[in-house]
Amino acid sequence: MSLEKRDDLVPLRALANPLRIRIVSLLTGTSMSATEVADELGIAHASASYHLRQLAKAGFLRQTDERPTAGRGRPQRRYQYDVSSGDRIDRSEGRQLLHQAMSADLGRRLAETDRQRVSTDAEVWLARPVWEEVVGLISQAVALVHDNAGPPRDGVKVSMTALLLELRDER
Repeated sequence: MSLEKRDDLVPLRALANPLRIRIVSLLTGTSMSATEVADELGIAHASASYHLRQLAKAGFLRQTDERPTAGRGRPQRRYQYDVSSGDRIDRSEGRQLLHQAMSADLGRRLAETDRQRVSTDAEVWLARPVWEEVVGLISQAVALVHDNAGPPRDGVKVSMTALLLELRDER
């Protein structure tokens, strides 16, 4: 891989924090300012601002048009999830940290569950064509969720976690 391509990679370890996973998830459907993120997540403005800057620096978020504030002061910076970051993730390091952060956030989501719709856990053997079909269907579902995500309080608040793992055959 050329150095130019390597510099374009998004460091996966930047998501190794449950709060950052929540922020990226929140900004999938709309652009938001640090103030709006802080209000929605119940965190300090300074914390929201710091994490937004770090996620933007890592390449997960892009800055959108600034919105003027009411009265004096600087316009609010707004950020939104950069969907192209998924294609540029550097998977060489940080995967374990990301999975730990996802697991921690899944615990929070389970505690907030109002209604469980679908759940499964399987460690099975599948024919390669069936496995590829499953991967394709889940990828379509993920795209459908991300493409149709809206701003907070606009629709049903949902959680989707998909982790498809191809395991080593230790025989």
